[in-house]
Amino acid sequence: MQCDTVEAVNVAAFSKQGRYDEALVSLVTATQCDRSSAQPHSSLAAIYGALGDHDSAATHYAIAAQLAPRRPNVLLNYAMFLHRHGPSTCCTVF
Repeated sequence: MQCDTVEAVNVAAFSKQGRYDEALVSLVTATQCDRSSAQPHSSLAAIYGALGDHDSAATHYAIAAQLAPRRPNVLLNYAMFLHRHGPSTCCTVF
């Protein structure tokens, strides 16, 4: 997938349809196309969390929080993940 053809990924639709592999490919491409965007990392984290890959989820939540430290939804999602899975799942970000 080329960067100019990357479209916004509707994580809820992929999740509902169980199309996680397609979502992961699109989101990884999105992170490579725009390295300053927190949204693809936040979405990757949500999918990895749903798949039970908590290490990858923690990594992407941390990256999203570093890229967008003032976006409440990014920080809230990360905080909820840490609350559910504990801070030992990830490294110290701040």
